[in-house]
Amino acid sequence: MSRVLQAVLVLVGATLVIFVITFALPGDPVQALAGERAADPAFAEAIRARYHLDEPLLQQYGRFLLGVLHGDLGQTYSGQDVAQMLGERIWVSAQLAAFALAFQIVIGVGAGVLSALRRNGVADTGVRIFTLAGLSIPFFVTAFVLQLVVGVKFGWLPVAGTEDGFLSYVMPGFVLGSLSTAYVARLTRGQLTESLREDYVRMATAKGLTRVRVVAHHALRNSLIPVVTFLGLEVGALLSGAVITESIFNLPGMGQAMARAVYLGERTTVVGVVTVFVLVYVVANLLVDLLYAVLDPRIRYA
Repeated sequence: MSRVLQAVLVLVGATLVIFVITFALPGDPVQALAGERAADPAFAEAIRARYHLDEPLLQQYGRFLLGVLHGDLGQTYSGQDVAQMLGERIWVSAQLAAFALAFQIVIGVGAGVLSALRRNGVADTGVRIFTLAGLSIPFFVTAFVLQLVVGVKFGWLPVAGTEDGFLSYVMPGFVLGSLSTAYVARLTRGQLTESLREDYVRMATAKGLTRVRVVAHHALRNSLIPVVTFLGLEVGALLSGAVITESIFNLPGMGQAMARAVYLGERTTVVGVVTVFVLVYVVANLLVDLLYAVLDPRIRYA
């Protein structure tokens, strides 16, 4: 119960900060709607009254928070329902984040385990070179190179859009998760290397357990706790990082909606998107807390 209460407090505090920062930014959204011409006074007054922009900031936040509790994230200045718009786009962002997370788990954890078990060997050297490249090369550079080589030159994968189904998410998912995949590999390698030196692992080996059982059921299980922590934090980062990735690959997800809202000054949309990001982050951390108890039975929560 205490973990749920903490999650609610984090959600309220984060949305308050986001709301205050977003709506305290300089610039008049009503004038932005009018373009280069001066906004008509009657039009400007009507827009401010419709979207409650003439109210004090905390009163606007209270109205927004009450709407969130009822599933209402407000409306854009063009009259479109923000919750409905994000509902149409969230599946695209979810698929992109799922592909990126899958790459991190399969490639990152797998490469880290291989590197730790073949320490100072050819495989270990190869993994370290791969992770160094992944940490050094900006992901947008990786995106353009893959689009040019894999998409344009060889035609193996689509370079933009979602018309090709799940294949449309393979390349952007790899790009989005490339940096963190390298970090997961290094983190797994370091943690597993330390675990293999522990006394309980030596004791399990001395009892005659197979190498696979010692690594999988003893060393790796304890080594994954920091990795799970990182991946839990990474879920929220993947959604926020999708702002650039979705723009590069022209994916109609929440990231693209966020970029468009920032460009047009749609503050309600920005707050709505970030609120969804925070909610996903909070839920992911609650799930990570539950996974701790699965990986290590000694961990219990009151």
